[in-house]
Amino acid sequence: MRLETDMGIIDDVTAEQLRTHLALLGADNTRAILSSDANTYIQTAAFDNGFVIERRNGGGEETHFHAVPHHAELPPLRPKPEQKWWQRLLAPAKFLTSECAFTLEDVQQVFLAYLEGRESDIPKQWDAGFCDG
Repeated sequence: MRLETDMGIIDDVTAEQLRTHLALLGADNTRAILSSDANTYIQTAAFDNGFVIERRNGGGEETHFHAVPHHAELPPLRPKPEQKWWQRLLAPAKFLTSECAFTLEDVQQVFLAYLEGRESDIPKQWDAGFCDG
């Protein structure tokens, strides 16, 4: 499988390489896609309270799903930046949280299971479509 992040691409990624590169996800490395082809993949994106997980099962948008955790929404990992009124008006802060956010450890387990061709033990359900963010 192929791993793509903001830091680069690894063809035929190993489990160890996957763990190493997922551990680097955060502010400057905000996404990862593990794929077997252009329409069969699992992906994650960083939010300010964790990571959303989505997958596509070999087709178009009708085969695209997002993971919904069985836990309450995670709190933000950092405080929302303070802005003066004019800053909020002219340049709103890009502070995104999602009710579908998972921890980095959860993402690592879900991706490793996907690499191994199995479903992870992380409690979640797969709902059709994209995560609402």
